Amino acid sequence: MKGLFSRLLLWVLPLSLLGPPLAFSQAMPYARSYSQPRIQVEQAIKALQGYSGQKLPTLDGFVAVGENPLDRYERGFYQFAIDLLPGDNGGTIVRLTAKITAWYADRDVAKSGYQVLPSNGRLELDFLDRLEEKLTGKPVGSSAANSAAVQAPTPKLDLSAARAAATMASPLGNSTQPPDEVATLRIQRINAERHVQQLNEELKNLQEIQHNQSHPQNLVVITKPGTPVFAHPADTSRKLFDASANDEFEFLDLDHAWVHITISGDSRGYVRADSVQLPERVLAQADTSSASLRDKFPGFRISHEEISQFPGDWAPLKGKIVKLYTAQIVGQNAKDTGALARLNFCVALFELAAREAAAATPTPDGVVVIFDAADGGLAGATVADIQKLSNGALKREAFWQQSYLDPPEAFTPSPK
Repeated sequence: MKGLFSRLLLWVLPLSLLGPPLAFSQAMPYARSYSQPRIQVEQAIKALQGYSGQKLPTLDGFVAVGENPLDRYERGFYQFAIDLLPGDNGGTIVRLTAKITAWYADRDVAKSGYQVLPSNGRLELDFLDRLEEKLTGKPVGSSAANSAAVQAPTPKLDLSAARAAATMASPLGNSTQPPDEVATLRIQRINAERHVQQLNEELKNLQEIQHNQSHPQNLVVITKPGTPVFAHPADTSRKLFDASANDEFEFLDLDHAWVHITISGDSRGYVRADSVQLPERVLAQADTSSASLRDKFPGFRISHEEISQFPGDWAPLKGKIVKLYTAQIVGQNAKDTGALARLNFCVALFELAAREAAAATPTPDGVVVIFDAADGGLAGATVADIQKLSNGALKREAFWQQSYLDPPEAFTPSPK
């Protein structure tokens, strides 16, 4: 089946070029000067897979406005044309242009085919930023985020088909080819289009069979249209793009409310866990962890979690990044929701977050639990103190004396 699948791909791609004329775009090269020599720049480009094409999860946000709606396109793909030019003082100028192609599915099959779409500059500017980070080791402000300010290339209209039709209909017979040859080419084109349609149907069937038989177990599927993909696991971080429903991404890690995914190449991002369908093995692990917390602490339920700045003036964490949990009180039994239960629940969350702190981005300096209730309260501790508590270097009583409890009476057990 794999051989047949490959042969069909080899048939479909060349024959589709016999379909409707491609909507060629006005290419707009982008360039940037780097102080490094050519060989070092070329090695960095190879490390970033700049010479290899990549799939686009969505065309929205990467393509300039054209004459056809973007929802008619599928199987987006881009590849850079890269030129390396000598710069000043032994440096290198990198000039590149992104060529974006996608399959245009028209209601009229005869008008379907692969088309070249105009880039709005986001891919080029993002790659130049990533190349600068690779060469200097320092983060740079994303130019792609401001790509709307860059004038988007305007697609050129391909009027060759209209001119050919007008020439064939002209009574003056100005065609450069004999009428019989034109008619023959027209018949060949119609036959090729029909053949391509048949091959596309067979290819689609084979893809469905292959998907059902050996679908990768490390992919997450977007379940909500317009799902934002962020640079970091926080709603306040930079949004990379909006993913469409049924888009698939490689799973990297699960951080409770956030899923770490691969976008393309070495590009990474984060999506909300409640907007994706997780692989079965990951889902089983998450269910086990959540069930364990619910069993041990039935009086509380985590409603939200994020990595953000500490919301208080406590000196050890003031102005620092923390892992923040918001918990709701759902139990009616005072034993399950009282001060002692809150302290034990906080310790469990503290130790869980401390274990995951090294893999989190950005790395938190502390952990905070906020109880969403009328008599709620806020508990916070530094990661360093939590680790001392976990390895026995700090006793429970001393730990709470060094931690932040507001108000203290919400966490003070009643005397017997």
